Amino acid sequence: MRLRKIGLGAGVLLASAGLMLSTAQSATAAPESTPDTAPVAASAEGGGDVSPYIVGGRRASQTYDFMASLQSSGRHFCGGSLIRSDWVVTAKHCIQGQSPGGFQVRVGSTRYDSGGTLVGTSRVVPGSGDIALVQLSQSVGQTPIDIADAGTSAGTETRLIGFGQTCATRGGCGASRDLMEIDVSVQASGCTANFDPNTELCLGGVPRAGACYGDSGGPSVVQEGGEWRLTGATSRAGRGQPTCGQAPAIYMKVPAYRSWINGVVGDDDDDDNPPPEGCEGVPAWQAGDSYRIGDVVAHNGHRWEAIWYPGGAEPGDPTSWAVWEDLGPC
Repeated sequence: MRLRKIGLGAGVLLASAGLMLSTAQSATAAPESTPDTAPVAASAEGGGDVSPYIVGGRRASQTYDFMASLQSSGRHFCGGSLIRSDWVVTAKHCIQGQSPGGFQVRVGSTRYDSGGTLVGTSRVVPGSGDIALVQLSQSVGQTPIDIADAGTSAGTETRLIGFGQTCATRGGCGASRDLMEIDVSVQASGCTANFDPNTELCLGGVPRAGACYGDSGGPSVVQEGGEWRLTGATSRAGRGQPTCGQAPAIYMKVPAYRSWINGVVGDDDDDDNPPPEGCEGVPAWQAGDSYRIGDVVAHNGHRWEAIWYPGGAEPGDPTSWAVWEDLGPC
């Protein structure tokens, strides 16, 4: 089961999934009394209050400048991470059906409805897995997060961050207005939903707590040299289970996509990962041309192969992903 969508309000079906930082049962123990972890009644969209605190998780202990909330009509539907001053990485299923300029992103706040910087979007670039890049309509002043050099091996302590719903049953409550966090670890086993260890992470290890509906695309981070570094973006439930907190969650392994990311957003002086060469020798996609199965074209810095009759479908268009296959940057 992909951690798909939750409806927030009448007529609104948001492309949200993700990380609830929650449990499958109600809490009975008192939370810590410090201001950063004190219980808070996060309102559920559509009426009622959710559980006042989260077992195995807590309200964010700090402001994460890189944390992004993807929003439609002011309502959070997915998470993301600021990796350049004008680029956010998220899950591909978050932006399918979304058009550039059709949604906004709030960056660097511990609440999705206020604070930080709210900015429009100008471009969406889907990747070959459940990963995508969103270009902001303008640069923001928040500090981007660097992609981790390590932190993906079994046992690595990892922090998950998100605005996901705070109850275990799908649709039982809305997104949390307050940013939540939970500390888990990379699991050597436990994820069976078509899990690919080369491009994905299995994150969990906290009983009856973990990822859920509400924050697909949101970050998993580790500490490197006293700084947070990005390792993952929330993708789906680890065993396809409909109830949250029953198994680890699957995250896209962002370091595995470093070269693709650099090819789209620029290298940012990373000498170990030079930007890809141009697409010389590969014909550019033309909107008026006719293509057949097997044809390869260049478009937006990537090579694309037609795996079905594309008609007028544009490579990289989220609605035509089953027509063109992304062969990577060229």
